[in-house]
Amino acid sequence: MAIDLKKNKDSLLKAYNDVVSDSSDTNWAIFGYEGLTNTLKTVSTGDGGLEEVADEVNSGHIQYAYCRVTDPNTALPKYVLINWQGEGAQDSFKLKCTAHLRDITAFLKTVHVTVNARTETDIDEDDIIKKVAKASGANYSFHKEKAKPMEAPGPVGTDYHRVIPTRDINPKSRDQFWVETEKDEIRRKEEEARRAKAEQERLDQERKEREMREAKERDKRIGEHARQIREQKEAERKANELNKQQEKERWERQQRESFKDEEERGHRSDALRKERQAEAAALVGSNTSSARDFFKQKSVERPDADPRKAPPPPRQEAEVSFCTRTAGTIGATTESTDTVTKVRAASRGASIHSLPPRQDSDEEEEQNWDEPPQEDFSPQQTPHVQSDAQEPVNGDAGGGDHGQCARALYDYQASDDTEISFDPDDIITNIDQIDSGWWQGFAPDGSYGMFPANYVELI
Repeated sequence: MAIDLKKNKDSLLKAYNDVVSDSSDTNWAIFGYEGLTNTLKTVSTGDGGLEEVADEVNSGHIQYAYCRVTDPNTALPKYVLINWQGEGAQDSFKLKCTAHLRDITAFLKTVHVTVNARTETDIDEDDIIKKVAKASGANYSFHKEKAKPMEAPGPVGTDYHRVIPTRDINPKSRDQFWVETEKDEIRRKEEEARRAKAEQERLDQERKEREMREAKERDKRIGEHARQIREQKEAERKANELNKQQEKERWERQQRESFKDEEERGHRSDALRKERQAEAAALVGSNTSSARDFFKQKSVERPDADPRKAPPPPRQEAEVSFCTRTAGTIGATTESTDTVTKVRAASRGASIHSLPPRQDSDEEEEQNWDEPPQEDFSPQQTPHVQSDAQEPVNGDAGGGDHGQCARALYDYQASDDTEISFDPDDIITNIDQIDSGWWQGFAPDGSYGMFPANYVELI
């Protein structure tokens, strides 16, 4: 908060004027605050000097003492402002009054020395006089000095001397001077040239060293970069070789596993085929013995006893010869109708457990299983077959000339001379469905015998 100098301005100015006035005996004045307010007032004045001021200040208040002293150097009056901060004053009030000193100095106008004091010992007259003497800036006293006598001035002389050309201007010495000057100039130029050459050599040497150092660093960086590239390529090559090796091992492992699976599947297929053949042989041997005897008898009676001994003729010729043989043997077949009917009745019960289809996997068995069609074994079929067999055979016989035909789905190898062999997609003609599991007919090579019904499909 700013200090209030207006309320007691008259008394403050009166005390100030008494101190600065030469006609007044008052040489000090003390200003203080009204209580704990910021209003400044005149506390007291006196003419006892600094000693009296030390006795008048109060240790429990913040006060300002304005004193007039004599400068020992000039014997002129000087004005001292004492900033008194009593030890018993409140710290908060001290802090608040810190900014008031500048306003008080501006109000008093003439202040040569400012002294901060907290105790009476700080207001020492000798110390304050010394500070005033140092602050005056001049260590003289024109009041005490005596006038010095001055010497009478003499006549003013001259320093002119006449110039003697023969003595003062010597051409020889002048020429010698210019010769020396020229020699000095030559030496200076040579020295400058030598220094310039030395400086150039030094710069060239530094440049060469710098270039060599930079070249080494560049080669080092290039070598390091090349090494990193080689290491990276080597790492990539090793990684590729490792990947190739792993891929090769994985491929070989897959090949071994595939080969092993193929062998296991082949062994399993062979085992299943042998098991089916054994089962079929057991079923056929036990239930169709009369049919086998019948076929054996027919094979003996036929003129071409064993067609498998001769190579099969071409497909078309085989079909024509087959039709011819069919016309010759159909009569015998009609005569043995009763016997075949008995064989059908005997093998009907075994047809339920007939041989399953031959395949390489269990999935094919489910996909390729065809339920054989149920056939009507009524006696009316025999005259129909006989009438078909007695039809004339021509070179371009159709499906009706070959009787009931079927296409082979799998390959089948005859186990004895009562069965026929065929390959996939072979056409089996003149099929006689003697049982739901086993049929008989002519193979493409002209042989006649039984075959499993689930190995073919009717067409």
